[in-house]
Amino acid sequence: MMPKSYNAFWITALLIAAGVDFLFWGKPVGVSFPIWTLLAISGALFLNFRHGSHPARANIVLGGIILALASLTFLRAEPLTAALGLLLALAALMLWAVTLPNGHWLYYTLWDTLRAVTILVFAALTRSFTLLTSRDDPPEKQQASPLSRQGWAVLRGILLALPVVGLLALLLASADLVFAQRLHLALDALRLEKLPETLFRLFYIGVLTFIFCGVLLHAVFPAHEVKPSPKESRFLSPFLGWTESSILLGSVNALFLFFVILQFRYLFGGQANIHEAGFTYAEYARRGFGELVWVAIITLSLILTLHTISRRNTTTRQRVFVALNVLLIALVLVILASAYQRLILYEQAYGFTRLRTYTYLFIPWLGLLLLTVSGLILSNQMRRMGFALIFFALGFGLLLGIWNVDGWVARQNIQRALNGQELDGDYLQTLSADAVPDLIRLAQQNQLPASARTEILIGLACRAGQPSPDNLPWQSFNLSQHRAASLLAANAGLWQDYIVQQDRNGMYVLHNGQRRYCGYAERFD
Repeated sequence: MMPKSYNAFWITALLIAAGVDFLFWGKPVGVSFPIWTLLAISGALFLNFRHGSHPARANIVLGGIILALASLTFLRAEPLTAALGLLLALAALMLWAVTLPNGHWLYYTLWDTLRAVTILVFAALTRSFTLLTSRDDPPEKQQASPLSRQGWAVLRGILLALPVVGLLALLLASADLVFAQRLHLALDALRLEKLPETLFRLFYIGVLTFIFCGVLLHAVFPAHEVKPSPKESRFLSPFLGWTESSILLGSVNALFLFFVILQFRYLFGGQANIHEAGFTYAEYARRGFGELVWVAIITLSLILTLHTISRRNTTTRQRVFVALNVLLIALVLVILASAYQRLILYEQAYGFTRLRTYTYLFIPWLGLLLLTVSGLILSNQMRRMGFALIFFALGFGLLLGIWNVDGWVARQNIQRALNGQELDGDYLQTLSADAVPDLIRLAQQNQLPASARTEILIGLACRAGQPSPDNLPWQSFNLSQHRAASLLAANAGLWQDYIVQQDRNGMYVLHNGQRRYCGYAERFD
């Protein structure tokens, strides 16, 4: 089936491509990305409805999730949260486009998902050629009006006239100084010094139009529709023997069991056992929680790989394979609990950072995924693994946005200060605008030690001295930055004793005769 009108696809694709240039060229990402995402979704829905089709209900839900993820570049200033929201929104947008009329993504196996996205990428690069090279004229070309034909004639005439007029103008300018002066003024008004940049921008808008047109064609009229596999599909035929895979799983289980036994004695057993081994509690907790998370991720990859490539041609062998996998997942969950315990101990000793907070949130999320995998293995429903991975990936992106990582870090570290621990004011200055509301609120607590309050107020004074985000183009508007700037302006009296000054090394606050430079605070420019 072919579209009723080719022009509708070209125009929609051109609008989406021009939106990329208008919203993002030379501008930090902010509200621009959710606007562009809404434009892309609206364009696809317009073409879908125009040709008598309707999006699947599952894709309406997915569209809402995509917009929520895209809005993180507008709602949050913390870099990873915004970046992850952007990347996950783009990935989910591809999945949304490839299953627009049917919502099959909800039932895809992992291999189905990979095939569908690959086909979409191929369609983006090739489908537009069908509009350019089709032997059957589209309806609007068959019924082209004289005015339309005249428009194309005018365009061809302009293209022919430009080089001729340009050459003659150069010759006339060489012959007459007055004409040359007037011509120079006219060219300055046209700002032709930016001609290379303009030509490049027009070029990539054209390329993006071509790509987006292919995507829209595939979304509305898929040439190769990937239907959900009736049973679990594998991109490789099983080739590894049951004996080999069992030995591999058994060996890893034995290694993990030995590790878990040690963890119960030294970590879960309490501080005394750790001291017996010659370590302090903080030293023991400081090492390994990142490595243990990687162990869990690699083990999950191993389980999925062996499930794909291992031969299990009898019921007994299948049961043994399932038992070994479930045991392995149970041991990995204990290892994750150990990593989580280490992380909590480390945070108690040294405080929270962004990286530790990412891990703090990721470990339970990964544990839920492992429990889900265990349930899928036991119920022989591994074909649902594709949906599980999509759900947990999108869910983690939304979790970061809801959690407010930088606000959490600020609250936890200031709570440590309330409990008598030292507060690292320089690190607080590295946090984004997301932390400002909590910093201002907590700086006014009566129980806060004077030294901690001083650190917070110096940081807030430095932030207040930075350029306002209102100086950025509207496309870069970020709600968190705007709110932070408003709160800083409204509460300036809190840090009026900490005057921001500047020398050749930058901005600083003079405190106890020492210069505290503001090189850490977030900049809006």
